[in-house]
Amino acid sequence: MKKDATQMLKLGGVLAIFAAVACVLLAVVNNITAPKIEKIKIENRNAALKEIFGENAQFSEYEGFVKEKITGVEVEGIYVAYQDNDIVGVAVQATGPTYDKATILTGITRNETVKSIKILSISDTSGFGQNALKPEFYTQFSGKSVKDSFNPEKGGDIDGLSGATITRRGVSKILKTSIAKANEALDAATTKNVASEGSIE
Repeated sequence: MKKDATQMLKLGGVLAIFAAVACVLLAVVNNITAPKIEKIKIENRNAALKEIFGENAQFSEYEGFVKEKITGVEVEGIYVAYQDNDIVGVAVQATGPTYDKATILTGITRNETVKSIKILSISDTSGFGQNALKPEFYTQFSGKSVKDSFNPEKGGDIDGLSGATITRRGVSKILKTSIAKANEALDAATTKNVASEGSIE
């Protein structure tokens, strides 16, 4: 009995050492990969901003922006777009629940229309929610008024994603939240007629 107890203690000690080493290795790997992953995300976001507002546009983070969560949608960034020092629009990056979740960048112009949206990431089911990445779905939002209903239900003004109703509803919620924040930022930015100091590029 005593021998068995000793062996169990030794085994427990070995397992504890392995667990500690594994934790250290995971932390090291995370410290190495996290900055690279963040850099890629920023590059993808900046490229998407250019796709929305054009290659000649420049962007700055909206002055005083603070991340916030609104009815389950997290607003992660607001960017003022300008050309020749004139503000031409605002883009909002937000993440919210779909079937799983999606991160969308929504561009709004000064004449209160959707310039374009870019789905930066979506982790929904392949063949269903992932179809949101198809141009025939996301391009339908270009040119829509910010006052449109963005209704994802049958008979509404959002088409596509057959068999992925939850994804469609989630995208609608993210867009509505982004548009509301974009309008607030656009009103404030155009009143000042300035963007924040410093380009994000």
